[in-house]
Amino acid sequence: MPTKSYHYSDGKNSFGPLTLEELRTKQIGPNTLIWTEDLVTWTKAQDVPELKDLFVNSVPPAIPTSMSGESTVQPSFTTDRTANTNYLRPPKTYLVESIITTIICCWIFGIPAIVYASRVEKKFYAGDLAGAESDSKNAKKWIIINIVACGLVWLLTLGLFGLGFLTSAF
Repeated sequence: MPTKSYHYSDGKNSFGPLTLEELRTKQIGPNTLIWTEDLVTWTKAQDVPELKDLFVNSVPPAIPTSMSGESTVQPSFTTDRTANTNYLRPPKTYLVESIITTIICCWIFGIPAIVYASRVEKKFYAGDLAGAESDSKNAKKWIIINIVACGLVWLLTLGLFGLGFLTSAF
């Protein structure tokens, strides 16, 4: 039976494939995002059954207090970068918009939009979060280029027909 492979993410990049033993040696926290073939989407490490034992003793010790009952330590608030939940779903693919603008407008500029849009989810589920974000932005950019080019072609066409109409009238 092949060993199960794991991927983890710091919120920007993904790392893996790793075995369970290799994953345990990494500095992952309870909110680190984990993915395997068994999981539908990226999941917090604390919610992955094989990793629950890593976080059993993750309760911080009590804050020391003085005799008067006031805390002697000022709390410091830090943010856990791995708790970024923006990546629980893939970025917007713009696939439907790409197809519609390709049919209605200009297919030369619509094809790159469709290509980029079709790669978003594949990259996301492979763990390439930055690549998925980039392809989503590129698909949107090519949709906008397609719409602008279509508008310019229509304006040019109407202008030429208008000019032809005016010259034939005189």
